[in-house]
This record gives sequence, C-alpha cells and structure tokens, in this order.
Amino acid sequence: MSSVLLDLKPDWARITFVDDEFTADFHYFWLRHNCPCLSGCRHASTKERLIDAATIPLEIRPLRAVLTADDSGTPAVAFFWAPIATKDDSGGLVIQDEKEHVSVFPVQWLRDNAYGVNRDHVHELPPHDAALVTIDYAAYIAEYADTNDSSRLGDSGTVQYRAALYDRLSKFGVAVIRNRGHDTEDIILDFIDSKADVIPTHFGRIEHLRTDNTENSNNDQLGYTNSAVRLHTDQCYAETVPGFQFLHCIRPADVGGENYFVHAESAANYLKTEVNRRAYELLTTVPVRFDRRQAKFQALHVSPILRLSDEIDPATNERKLAQVRYSYFTQGAQTNVPFSELREWYEAQQVWDKLLYRDDFQLKAGLQAGDVVIYDNLKVLHARNGFSGPRHMAGVYLAAADLWHHLGQAKKAASN
Repeated sequence: MSSVLLDLKPDWARITFVDDEFTADFHYFWLRHNCPCLSGCRHASTKERLIDAATIPLEIRPLRAVLTADDSGTPAVAFFWAPIATKDDSGGLVIQDEKEHVSVFPVQWLRDNAYGVNRDHVHELPPHDAALVTIDYAAYIAEYADTNDSSRLGDSGTVQYRAALYDRLSKFGVAVIRNRGHDTEDIILDFIDSKADVIPTHFGRIEHLRTDNTENSNNDQLGYTNSAVRLHTDQCYAETVPGFQFLHCIRPADVGGENYFVHAESAANYLKTEVNRRAYELLTTVPVRFDRRQAKFQALHVSPILRLSDEIDPATNERKLAQVRYSYFTQGAQTNVPFSELREWYEAQQVWDKLLYRDDFQLKAGLQAGDVVIYDNLKVLHARNGFSGPRHMAGVYLAAADLWHHLGQAKKAASN
C-alpha cells in the first residue's frame, strides 16, 4: 500500500503512484461509472458493463475512500458511495437495496487507465471561510485608540487597520469589518482619501437599501424590496463598472437578509480546469445583453459573462480573467446564438450557476448594525437572502484606483 497515496478533492481523487513517480486525477463520476463490482455494475458471468452512464450524477462524491486490497490480495483503492438509481431489465430506474456501494479498483488497473496525469494547473475552491476575511474594528480600537478620542483610531492604528484591509481585499476580494460604527460618511474615508469621492449612480450618491426608501431615485428594483437577491455583480449594464462596493449595515432584518459572496475569479478558474472547460469557453466568448429597464432609466451593455484581458498568464500561457459580469435580473433575451447552439450555451450557464451555489463556494456573513462588508465588484459576486422586518443597508460605490491608492499607502507605511 505504501506505493500509492490517496488524496480526496472536492470533485476528484488524486492518486500518487509513488514507485512510478507520477500522479493521476480521477473524476468521481468516472470512478462510479467504471465500478468493477459484480453486484449491479458488471454482469456476473460475462463481466460486461451493466451500469448506464446516464444514471451517474455528475456531482457524485464518495462517502469515503481507503487503501486496501481486493479479494486476491492485490493492492487496491476502495471507494464507498451512497446508493444511486440504476436501470432494471425493463429500463425503469430502481435504487439498489444497499446502505452503501463499494467500488474496489486494483491499483494496477488505475495505473493502466490513468488519464489526468501530472496536472500542473489545478485550482482550489474559492475562499469560503468568513474568518479569513473578517476584521474586528473594536479590537483595533482597544489596541490603537487615539489618545485624545478613545472612540477613534490613532495614526498607527489607522495604518495597521487599512493595511489589513489591503491584505484581505488583494487576496480574497472581500473584507467583513465588525463593529465599525454608524457613520457611513466616516466609513467612506476608510477606503478612499478626502480628495476623492464615491461613484454616484442613477440611484444617487449613497443607496439606502430598504423597503420604505424615500431617499433614492429609480428605486423600482429588487434591492429595495424584501425579496432574495441571487448572486450577481452590480451595474452590469454600464460600460464602466464601479470597482468596489461596500454595504454598511444600519439595521439588520428581524429574520433573514444574510449576505453571501463568491469569489467569481476563483470560481471561473475552477470551472475551467476542474469542471468544464467548454462551459468556460462559452462564457468567455458569447456576448450577453445586460439590459436595465426601469420606469425612468434604461441602459444596455453587451459583454460575455467572463471577460478576458489581453494579459497572458505566464504559468498557463492563457489570457487572464479581467472581469465578471453576472446579473440574472438584468440579463436580456439571448438572441445572438444560433438555434442549434443555444442549448449548449444555457447548459454552460447552468454548470456555472450550480458551482456558485455550492456551499463550499460561498462565503456567508450575517451583518449586524455597525458592520461593513466591502467587495471587488469585478471579481466577487454578492447576494442576500429574503427577509422580514425593516432591514437597512447603505450601499456605496468606489473607484478601484482610489481605493488601491489609499490602502496601498497604508500597506507601504505598515511594511516600513
């Protein structure tokens, strides 16, 4: 057994053949489809395959897997699965009467049938642990309070706090700030200097996202209702999209209203290398109409969901991802795809969407009064659950150049 190492990834297994000095990655659906057992997957006498590929869920994952030996004592890898529906002799779907199904693969068979060999460019799951992106402003106040005003940060604390923001936003694209306070205008200066300003939109300078909104114009949109708002980026219909947005919690909902995020750049890379390259290619090439139509405002922009830059990644020799535009509620009718190809494009979008709604892709953060979340609007998708009660969030858009200049100065100062 020591000649083989087993590493279970979220969507595939990596087997290291130590003696032969190579690794091979195997999709779980491929392993389940190639189960060699004689109890439903292969015919007992002819050994021909009985299981139909159409019955294997592409999202299947093993319950567990272990290094073992087969009945002849040959080194093997055993995968344990939850029961799935298979076809009976009449073509109907039946679920086998078993608590779990076991697939025992001889190591030599896996070696002979290896296909994902020595893959260099493997992408991990998007960050989904809220602790990685959380900053407690109260803790900074406790350590770095201004000597003249204990409710505010001193100069050194301000530098450390902004440097921490820089680190989280540059690495994860999102930062959650607990206990920041109740003055939205003051919070703006956490992210940009006083010579810069926020980006106003057709909603106004600051959006007050609540159901009884009276401050903003053009408030006939989902953000001003108590409905759930699924994952999206903002202002997809604008030619130039605001680089960052922050949400300041003035009052949380009585029930629901939690925010959640997906680092879409990581998700797109995962889609490309781990799930479905063809879907990635379609999402980077097929233009989509983002069409905002309100009673007193209309705007249209056409762009692929995933826009590539002209910059080449030297590790892969492929173009880097520049921006994600994804907004189901402003997505117009898709009319520029040939009839015979439209289903394929919809399937690509569904593959993408299913990834985004996996628990291991999402970073969840319920905000309390005084909390703030800021995110990269070009690389991070955001959403909220439906709610009841008078929830109130202040939304502010910022230019990326202003933010990086401001926080970059603090990062440089903190490093000296």
